[in-house]
Amino acid sequence: MIRAIFFDIDGTMVSYKNKIMSQQLRDDLFALQRAGIRIFVCSGRAPQDLESTGMLRDVVFDGYITLNGQCCFNAQGVYRDNPLPLEDLRNAKDVLEAHPELAALVEENGVSYLTCHNRRVDEVFEFLHTKQYPVLSAQRMLEGKVYQFIPLVNQEEEHLFVSVMPGCSYSRWHPLGIDVMSKGEGKADGIRATMAHYGLSPEETMAFGDGENDLTMMALVGTSVALGGADQRVKELADYVTATVEEEGISKALRHFSLLPAESV
Repeated sequence: MIRAIFFDIDGTMVSYKNKIMSQQLRDDLFALQRAGIRIFVCSGRAPQDLESTGMLRDVVFDGYITLNGQCCFNAQGVYRDNPLPLEDLRNAKDVLEAHPELAALVEENGVSYLTCHNRRVDEVFEFLHTKQYPVLSAQRMLEGKVYQFIPLVNQEEEHLFVSVMPGCSYSRWHPLGIDVMSKGEGKADGIRATMAHYGLSPEETMAFGDGENDLTMMALVGTSVALGGADQRVKELADYVTATVEEEGISKALRHFSLLPAESV
């Protein structure tokens, strides 16, 4: 019996095209909660993104696994807190200072900022449909808790950071962006913390995703669903492949698994 469902955001709950949850999905999420099924965001995005973009409309989830599992919270507070190692951040700062043409996005809980501005920043933020963050000194990375470090680099450049941040894991989500977080299994670590917090077993959970950073999540839960536009590796790992987000893939899958009444979508 499914007691909890974990949802990625970009490419899963919202389209890369318009970045807004559909009315159909909004209604279905409320219906799941009325049926006693807990719903959780499970995203690489920071908590402040969820508030500022409005992409989740007025749906209040039971919990939020953010920053690829490094910061997890609900209405009562934070129940997982796992910032990057300080030594790795020192090394990343040194790389940025040695290569001033490179920019990075730095995410704390409540604050996101850029280390500089360049054309890559414009391209990535256009993709994210998010207003650009302020530019602050890279020195700030050493003064607070950083949960995710996102250098805006291509595959040929990523070694500059990967080679000097041994305490971290990496996941590429854009041709010009990699998520860098504390070493572990990313979203799966956040889901494990959530299962422990709510007394859930893997067999009682389901997840929807589409990207590389969803692979560990999909491998952990009892039932995994890939959206129609998902990365091929995600489709191969998933128990079921549904329609695309634009075709209401989540809503169709919920009915395929008889979690909601089977009216047409």
